[in-house]
Amino acid sequence: MNGTKFLALPFLSVGCLAAAAAQGAVQTELTYFGRATVKIRTVSGFVLYIDPYAPGDYSEPADLVLVSHGHGDHNRVDLVKLKPGAAIASAPGAVPGKGVRFLAEGDSFQAGPVTVRALPASNKNHRRGETLGFLVSFDGIVVYHASDTNWLSEMEGFAKYGIGYALLPCDGFYNMGPEEASRCAAAVKARVVIPIHSSKSELFDGKNARAVRGPEVLVLEPGQSTALKP
Repeated sequence: MNGTKFLALPFLSVGCLAAAAAQGAVQTELTYFGRATVKIRTVSGFVLYIDPYAPGDYSEPADLVLVSHGHGDHNRVDLVKLKPGAAIASAPGAVPGKGVRFLAEGDSFQAGPVTVRALPASNKNHRRGETLGFLVSFDGIVVYHASDTNWLSEMEGFAKYGIGYALLPCDGFYNMGPEEASRCAAAVKARVVIPIHSSKSELFDGKNARAVRGPEVLVLEPGQSTALKP
């Protein structure tokens, strides 16, 4: 259990939950599953999964699923239950089957309260155009999921997006290592950096994740969540 301690919380009635929501206690939340897999739930209850693969709680049906590329540790959309009318969007050919929206660099679209823009991602293991990063905006929050990539010169221009949270790989084998990820963090000027894909073969490598530098680095272990703020 990674040494995580759990606190017993008092039972809250529906009325209490409604009161808490009215007071602003309900927040946008990001949950890290491991590898590059994250789930985001907005204030309105819109649910987004990015790069489903790592084991975790997929019981909450998705409104939107994003897949950065077609490698098997990023495109397990079969793990995700979909709400009626849910959308799946991916890099070209990353997800088999019908009804998938394929994106190219610079494409953007709206899904409920969420705006998605496809950004470049590439390195020697991931061909440009076949791999995408995602800029996801909602509730006054901007999240950049870099996907599998190394430093790209285009990242110098990402600061204009006002990124609040940058999710950057740092395994140093298939992708850039912590030092290069730190360079990317400085370029995109995100308020908070969350290391992802920190291990060559496992779900998580704490040493690599903690070696990333930025204005604020938030290291999440698999299964941990954090509130996202504008």
